[in-house]
Amino acid sequence: MHLSDFPDRLSPMLVKELRQGLRSRSFIAVFLTLQAVLGIILLTASAAATSDHAGSSISNIIFSFFSIAVLIIQPLRGIGALSSEVKENTIDMMVLTRLSAWRIVTGKWSAIVSQSALILVTIIPYLILRYFFGGMNLLGEIVLLGLIFFTSATLTAITVGLSASASVILRSVLPVVGLPIGGYILMVFLTYQSGISELVEYCALEKKESWIGLPLFLAASTYIGFFFLSAGTSLIATYAENHSTLRRLISLVVASGAAVVCSMSSVTDPYIAIGVFAVILAPIFAISLTEFAPLVSPAYQKFVKYGSLGKLAGLFLFPGWPSGVFFCVILTGISFVPFLMNHPSYNTKEFYATGLACLGTLLFPAVVINLLRMQGPHRVSHYVLFGIASCIFAVVLAGISESMSSRDFLWLFIWLPPVILTMQTISAFDDSMLLMAAGIVDVGLFCLLLILAQHSYRASIGEIKKSLPDHEHPTAQ
Repeated sequence: MHLSDFPDRLSPMLVKELRQGLRSRSFIAVFLTLQAVLGIILLTASAAATSDHAGSSISNIIFSFFSIAVLIIQPLRGIGALSSEVKENTIDMMVLTRLSAWRIVTGKWSAIVSQSALILVTIIPYLILRYFFGGMNLLGEIVLLGLIFFTSATLTAITVGLSASASVILRSVLPVVGLPIGGYILMVFLTYQSGISELVEYCALEKKESWIGLPLFLAASTYIGFFFLSAGTSLIATYAENHSTLRRLISLVVASGAAVVCSMSSVTDPYIAIGVFAVILAPIFAISLTEFAPLVSPAYQKFVKYGSLGKLAGLFLFPGWPSGVFFCVILTGISFVPFLMNHPSYNTKEFYATGLACLGTLLFPAVVINLLRMQGPHRVSHYVLFGIASCIFAVVLAGISESMSSRDFLWLFIWLPPVILTMQTISAFDDSMLLMAAGIVDVGLFCLLLILAQHSYRASIGEIKKSLPDHEHPTAQ
């Protein structure tokens, strides 16, 4: 009986990319180098097995090299995953094979993650040998190994999603610069004060904090990875494909759940709440406020066929940035619920000013790109670049203020939300004034976005109604 190398039920995109990836020089080089280095290290450690710290040293080396391979090198291989298909104009040919944009993106992501899984499997024998050196926290090291692999899958989702962007800076420069810097910081942390040993103890699930922290980390990683893959899908999909509604519904459910959890008395640190909502809101704001695909008739009719209720839902769930603005207003209201519950730990002006400044930082780039009337897929990359530029500009202003005798000139740039964050680090500014300024700036940014969104929304709905035959118009019209 003939056996194929891959079962037919697997996605053809995954099979294609996996075959090419396993034969690529980059993967072969990483795979063989890792095996050679770890093999030499274990042989050396065996010769010096009398040392009491031989076991922990081997663990540190195994996790360090494994982290470099799957947290830096493997995700970087996703930089050209979609951009190469876009440049060669092969996306349309793939769609003709009945592969949806989502299957194309997830197929490329799954292929790289599968190769990382192969590297993970080859690490296990080294951990088995390391067990005989003694002092091994078996559960902790296995959980940490899985945690590193899961983080690698998330980072790969980020690079694959960004690879669909038309901006070279966004899809190439940021990952190439950011991943090595992040890896260096991680290595410094792991080698400083027995960082790996502390992580292993944390992953051993012997503390209450680990039972809460690890699931939250996995949930946040899954959420972020999904949104980047979804963003990449939208960039290569046709206008008729509606990926916006599912994204927004997922973020709505997650934000509502986070609001309930943060409203509980057990969540006493207000900055944990800010961090949670920053992770939830940042991806959906970046995508919803920059969606360039126009509202088309098929997506419109799927909502209006349910009458007034469908129209109301469409106001927030239609594809396109105008409805994305309305949806972000709802998410902002949900995010304010825990803080309006008047939890004692949340009742500080400094905390509220920080939260409002973070919200304004998400809104400011959207206002800029819409005032400049930027169109097309570049909207997403421009949003990210304007956001990064505004934060860098705020840091530069803070540095200038440190060298000046008077810091009041920062009030001239109070319209820039990241500047408010930098002013909070300077004790010379009153928290009440900063809170008022942050509130005024956020209201102004939201009002500008709502005015622009309302005008664009009405125009798009009017065009769709004109294009529909009379017998297809909703009965309520």
